Amino acid sequence: MSKERRQEMTEFLDRIRKEHTDDSSIIAINEIENYLTDKKYGLVWEEHKERVDEELETKIPVFTEVKEREIYDKPDERCNFLIEGDNLHSLYLLNKTHKGKVDVIYIDPPYNTGNKDFKYNDQFVIKDDGFKHSKWLSFMDKRLRVARKLLSKNGIIFISIDDHEYGPLKLLCDEIFGEKNMVSTMIWQRKTGASDANGIATITEYILVYAKSSNKELWKKIFTQNDESFDEKRYRKSDSYVKERGPYYPDNLDRGGLRYSDSLNFGIECPDGTITYPNGRTKFLNDGWTWKWGKDKVKWGRDNGFIEFERSKNKESGWAVKYKNYLYVDNEGNPIDRSAPHKNLILDILNGEGTTEINQVVGKKKFNNPKPLRLIKHLIQLINNKNAIVLDFFAGSGTTGQAVLELNQFDGGDRKFILCTNNENNICESVTYPRVENVIKGYEFEGKKEVLLFEKKLTQTDLRNMEKIFKKIEDLKKEHTDNYNGFKTTFKKGIYALYGVLEKDGKTKPIQANLKYYKTDFIERYSNGELYISEQLMNHITEMIQLEYHLKIDQQNFIILKDDEEKDRLFQSLESLKNYKKVFKPSYVFFTTKELKKIQEFEIEVVTIPDYYFADELRRVGEL
Repeated sequence: MSKERRQEMTEFLDRIRKEHTDDSSIIAINEIENYLTDKKYGLVWEEHKERVDEELETKIPVFTEVKEREIYDKPDERCNFLIEGDNLHSLYLLNKTHKGKVDVIYIDPPYNTGNKDFKYNDQFVIKDDGFKHSKWLSFMDKRLRVARKLLSKNGIIFISIDDHEYGPLKLLCDEIFGEKNMVSTMIWQRKTGASDANGIATITEYILVYAKSSNKELWKKIFTQNDESFDEKRYRKSDSYVKERGPYYPDNLDRGGLRYSDSLNFGIECPDGTITYPNGRTKFLNDGWTWKWGKDKVKWGRDNGFIEFERSKNKESGWAVKYKNYLYVDNEGNPIDRSAPHKNLILDILNGEGTTEINQVVGKKKFNNPKPLRLIKHLIQLINNKNAIVLDFFAGSGTTGQAVLELNQFDGGDRKFILCTNNENNICESVTYPRVENVIKGYEFEGKKEVLLFEKKLTQTDLRNMEKIFKKIEDLKKEHTDNYNGFKTTFKKGIYALYGVLEKDGKTKPIQANLKYYKTDFIERYSNGELYISEQLMNHITEMIQLEYHLKIDQQNFIILKDDEEKDRLFQSLESLKNYKKVFKPSYVFFTTKELKKIQEFEIEVVTIPDYYFADELRRVGEL
């Protein structure tokens, strides 16, 4: 809105204010004026209401487990989840079970190209739709606001997008997650060329990366480091300690303009007996310059060869004092692995790999542009947490699920995934679920299949210490000797890799994991049925508990007590009581002193079913 138009409307409000002096009118007029005069930077769009929004007003969303699709191979491990249905419905319930608990979110939302890739209320949004962008922004806004609530304090979200909506999405994410919380825009080269390009071939996509926290010191702990990306050429000098410390480069021991302290402003004796102070002074003076190390550390550095002196014509004392940065140890003599942050450019992963991977796992299925496994694995491996909960609420073909399973197999991690996808064109039942199922149980394939077991970009240091690499390779071969028919090593573009090889027309090895399959469902808020709403909701409590705790209520290790009768039966057999690990109970079920003593004796954890599952919904219908 122009400044002139805003002024006209403000003057019009002044005229109305004189005509309507009652309190309610004045309040309303003031609110309108505040909105008009409020300066804003960011997105403004026509907000749209989805059908699922209207359903949530009159119905209570729940999950219903499809038990025949459960895979439960490892009772001692946590469960993964595949949820079929509208993802806003799923996010509504996940906000009850996983608020502040999700470590990694990856989503590949519709790009809104106008080429039948984005549906809004069951209708494809076409290129000529005047509300094309506002519908997409309304759609994304609701989901991203819930996503932010789900992220843990160390949580990171990755969002794939292309040129069609990159700009609006960046502004929307700045508003929701915070501009200071943006970590990076990653650029992924998805193909090598485009013969049908107009003017310039676009061969890249973007991945927006935001953190829950804006603390950049915390980011250093959240993200892994690339131990192949530091500049080894910088370490050019060597001394008598080269075998144990490696080569080094010198750096000035003094500095100025940061923080001043008298304790760091002292004289150091040079080789010719001259006393030099910071900035090459020959006497004590507060000019803002200090040493980086204190007196004790300087003495230790001299005694242990970490300090050197260089003649300098620019210094009053004639000397520059420097400390040595060694390749293999830090400046306290401790062994160190040199590394640097990962870069935001992703090369050598082509989008066509995704289609090949789906065809291998579930046969030839029509699915446009599935993301490659290596891309999703790369993003997950950027996060320094092998026990992360990983959420993908635009799961599509299930690449994220397969990536998590294979990464766990590769590095011994215990990550768990939650996949949310609709069942449009039967995608969840015919692609997503079969893909995850086949990866867990093993699947037949045609031709040879090679599984990456180890890869490393070799540095000059590695080349000098190849015996360590070879030993690791041999150890991996011994570890996997029963899983593969043979092994293969490659060396391309400086990367040394080991693959496990499965013979032609074989079957992959199972990856033991647990999976539960849920469908979204609704309960009418104002039902005239035989059961109270609270009783109907109690029938879906199991799904919520299993989801929040990533376990299976098997009534053997983990059980739910729904009333006092079930509680009484619990204590009838002390033998079965020994097996229980967790007992979930409603707030209205109480244990006697004697029962509590038995629970403590058998070290059973008692968990009261939380009110936050459905308390608000029950209040609205008057059952609380």
